[in-house]
Amino acid sequence: MRPIDHFYSRLASAENSRRSGDSQAALEPSARDFLVREFTSLISPVLGAPAAADLCRRTLDRLDRPGGPANLQAANAAAPYLARLGSTAAFLLGEYDDAFPLDEEDWQDIRETLEDVSGEMDLSTLTVLMGELLSRGKLNEPLS
Repeated sequence: MRPIDHFYSRLASAENSRRSGDSQAALEPSARDFLVREFTSLISPVLGAPAAADLCRRTLDRLDRPGGPANLQAANAAAPYLARLGSTAAFLLGEYDDAFPLDEEDWQDIRETLEDVSGEMDLSTLTVLMGELLSRGKLNEPLS
């Protein structure tokens, strides 16, 4: 099993646990901490641990804000609540396939994170990721 597949299975488990309660509720703090650790472990070779953890927390914050899960469901009814976190990880690992689309805030957050850690990243990895952002038209927009 590839690391990203293992991460998606962890996300599915967290999704199932969340659905057993209120499907519109935010993640429990212990589940959130677990996902931050899993995401950081997976992505730290690309971004470094602090940047990976920060990106994960910001993504979870967006998902947990009022209307987050409802907005996600409206955008892609087939996508589980936490799929965007998996898609973010998949993009950074070079394995993103558009199965669970990212929204503009996700792309902007990825772009800003890459710009913030660009001096500390492997240059070839940074070049590939920025090239992917460019090919998706996500470098043309000014940062806010």
